[in-house]
Parts: sequence; structure tokens; C-alpha cells
Amino acid sequence: MTEPVVGPNIGLWASHLIRKPPHTGKATPWHEDSAYWNGRVSTLVGICTVWLAIDEATPENGCMRVIPGSHTGGAAGFSEYELVDNTKNIFGTQIKPEMIDEEKAVYFALQPNECSLHEARLIHGARANTSEKRRAGYTMRYFPTSSKVFRDHKDFPNHKIWLARGKDIAGNVYEGACPI
Repeated sequence: MTEPVVGPNIGLWASHLIRKPPHTGKATPWHEDSAYWNGRVSTLVGICTVWLAIDEATPENGCMRVIPGSHTGGAAGFSEYELVDNTKNIFGTQIKPEMIDEEKAVYFALQPNECSLHEARLIHGARANTSEKRRAGYTMRYFPTSSKVFRDHKDFPNHKIWLARGKDIAGNVYEGACPI
């Protein structure tokens, strides 16, 4: 599923569970995943996140929303950020509001076991969960093995990666193989 974005040689950067409890889930501010990869990989091209719905994801319970085409803004893919209240938000920063046209936002409503894929430079976020339903999803972040991952980045020393499929091209060091 990720090959059209990543290519045939695929590494796994990370995976994690994201959960928003009813009425209490924090908002996910507008951001680009690429901003968190800055300085940690040789290129941002081809990085892909798979967002697998465990629960139904709706606008009411905080499903992801995206700004279509925002990933084509250039190779860097970094917008201007500002600090936000991290007691109400998952992250402590967000893209400055004047840079986002929320009327262009598209919601990724998903049923359990459905998934969405997005490229690392795509601007996306999610509102807080205001519904009676929990919203949980599992994310998997993949990269082309032609990208060199700098495992000893100051913010993430000894970051572990896995070879998911194919072969390494850039001389990365992997923890092992993990089938996808």
C-alpha cells in the first residue's frame, strides 16, 4: 500500500497508538510531520504515514483533516510555527493560523480497519474529541531506504529503525526485519 509513495525498499521509522477519549481528547494542531523529521533524515521525499482506524473516526470525535495539495509547497515542507497551550493540544506548537485556509480542509472520516496515507509534508491536524465515542488509531511511519536516517540526532539519540521490505540503499543500521 505504501509503495506508490515510498518505493519498493521500505523502512519503518516508528509506530504508535493515538487515542482521544470521549469529551477529553486533545486537539492535534495543524502541522507537517516533516517538521519533526528536520535534520533527522537526508531527504523528506517519500516519507509516508499510514493511519489505521481502530475506532470509527468522525469530525465529532476528532478525525484527521488535511489541506489538500499542501505537500507540494517545496522540498523543505516547513511552515512557520508558533507555541500553543499543550494542556489542550497534543503538541506544543502549531502552524501559524494565518497560514491555513481552514475552508479548504478535508476530513478523513474512517471506519474501523480503514486507513489513510499521507505524505510527510502534508499539512494536517485534528480537532478535540467532543463526542461520546473514543477515537483511536494506530500510525506507522515509513521511509524509502534510499534516505539516510541520522540515528544520533540530538533530540532522538540512538533512534531505532526497522527494515520493513526490500533492501537498504543508504547505509542505514536497522534493528531487524519487520514484515508489512
